[in-house]
Amino acid sequence: MAGRDEQRLGKSKNLSFIHSRIISIISIAMVLFLVGVVAIIGLIGTGLKDYVRESFNFTVLITPEASNNEIALMKKDIEKHPFVKEVEYYSKEEAMKQLTEELGESPESFLGWNPLSPTLEVYVKSKYVSEKDSIAKIERLLGNYPITQSVSFRKDLIEALNKNIRTVTIVMIVLTVILLLISVVLINNTVRLLIYSKRFLIYTMRLVGATAGFIRRPFVWSNIWAGVAAAVLAIALLAWGRWYVLDVFPPMREVLTIRNSLIVSGIVLVLGVLISWIASALAVSRYLRMDADKLYRA
Repeated sequence: MAGRDEQRLGKSKNLSFIHSRIISIISIAMVLFLVGVVAIIGLIGTGLKDYVRESFNFTVLITPEASNNEIALMKKDIEKHPFVKEVEYYSKEEAMKQLTEELGESPESFLGWNPLSPTLEVYVKSKYVSEKDSIAKIERLLGNYPITQSVSFRKDLIEALNKNIRTVTIVMIVLTVILLLISVVLINNTVRLLIYSKRFLIYTMRLVGATAGFIRRPFVWSNIWAGVAAAVLAIALLAWGRWYVLDVFPPMREVLTIRNSLIVSGIVLVLGVLISWIASALAVSRYLRMDADKLYRA
């Protein structure tokens, strides 16, 4: 009877440990999932920031006397510059058509002639829009072409844009740091609770002469694999979330690319392994230093 009771007790302990391990993996996976969501939001923010900045443009008004050949040569030369994302050309006729659509009637019908000039819309790459010196240099460069009549851009808009982007970036960094700290604490506590149930086993192994490294190794590896399992679960949830978002909002494909998804998956996997490894090593080391009395009170 005593033997059967011991077997039942052993099975009960094993089931309890397996249950605790599953709960810990799910808990760590949920934390890693939140980290992944924040990383995705950060990437979306970066993508939107670049998109908004690159929608900014310089309007280059060209002299009416300029020939089509001169305009084509100017456009080709502007496109060679590293700051240029795209250059669009609008003839006098196209400009008049757009103005007519906006006004509801054609100014040419009562003026008797087309007063508009051909224009080049020069769209600039994101990193150049964020620098005041770059904006001023680009304005001067575009104004130096012989057939340029004037160069205009929304200076107030670009200043407000850069200010808002800086504010949002700071807020995102602070939130990311806070969430990372919370993640470290939660995962650390989850791992410590799991190892807590094995503290007497650690003490017994120490009594029979096992070295600290020998005792620590299986616990560390066990929790590393738990971290990997939790990361895989979190990545699977993130992949489902990506599929759902792209199904509902197809334009998000520009931001939620395969490359960005792989970056987020890598971050989640590395954090899962790294935090589980460090937390388990510290937890085992803590119990290795405890004597029997402290183990009972721990």
